Amino acid sequence: MRRPALFVCVAASVLIAGCGGPVMTVRHRLPAAVPLPAGVETVRVRKFAVHPADTGEVAALLTESLQKRLSRRWAIDGDARARARAVDVGGTITLETKDVKGTRTVRRWDVQTRTWHAVQVPTLVRSATATVEFAVFGPGAKDRLFTIETRRSYTSPEDPRVRGELGLERPDDPARVPPMDQILRVLLGQCADSLVEMISPREVTADVPMRGTWNSDGSAGLKAAAEGDFAAAIRHLQAAVASDPRDVNLLFDLAVACEAAGRLEDALKHYRAVVERTKGQDSVAAEAAKRVERVLKRLRL
Repeated sequence: MRRPALFVCVAASVLIAGCGGPVMTVRHRLPAAVPLPAGVETVRVRKFAVHPADTGEVAALLTESLQKRLSRRWAIDGDARARARAVDVGGTITLETKDVKGTRTVRRWDVQTRTWHAVQVPTLVRSATATVEFAVFGPGAKDRLFTIETRRSYTSPEDPRVRGELGLERPDDPARVPPMDQILRVLLGQCADSLVEMISPREVTADVPMRGTWNSDGSAGLKAAAEGDFAAAIRHLQAAVASDPRDVNLLFDLAVACEAAGRLEDALKHYRAVVERTKGQDSVAAEAAKRVERVLKRLRL
């Protein structure tokens, strides 16, 4: 199984034994869910077909949005040499939009007469769905490497901007519903985000405070962890846990040292043990277990 590249820095030095431990900043560098070929330096945006055809400006919106996001990591143009190491992205955009207009009766308070009056007000429910099928082609745009389909939707009654502060405004007030072109721009941006996220390596970062102990082996383990010697930290903390198996803080510190050392299966096992022994009350250990579990899942793709 592939291992993550780990960057670990100590954000705080070891405190007095028994009072606390170092805060470990751990970064897991993970491969992309759908990786591009090795050596690719340029990702170029090509033509997108649009359905229905009368919404042609949408392709330009997606191209602009996608180029902006891709340029944060790759070149989006280049000379002939760069193009030899380029992949091309094109595809198909399918839009579904719908406006339901009407009226309904509401009651309004008349300050002058101090009575309620029934009045007819206009209504609007606006919905949209953007489906983008991204086709990624290898260098020379000859061979399709893979296809990724993304879909994002919007409906105005669920938009907190339409409902206003505290959700007290009318969900069908036409004056508060965003224009359709603004909605589509957001949806296409979200689709572009999805593609870039899937083809980009990820970095998971966590600041994890170690807990400290009066146990001599535990203190030695914290000192080794602060110095970046995680193999020694694990040995000392394993000895500490063996001498005092009821101390969940020692077990937690062992889990942190294992995570920092890249021994993720061991880290997950120890974090889960802390959660189990505290009957789910240790929220920090629970969140750490979820983090390591997500990292392992990505590495196993």
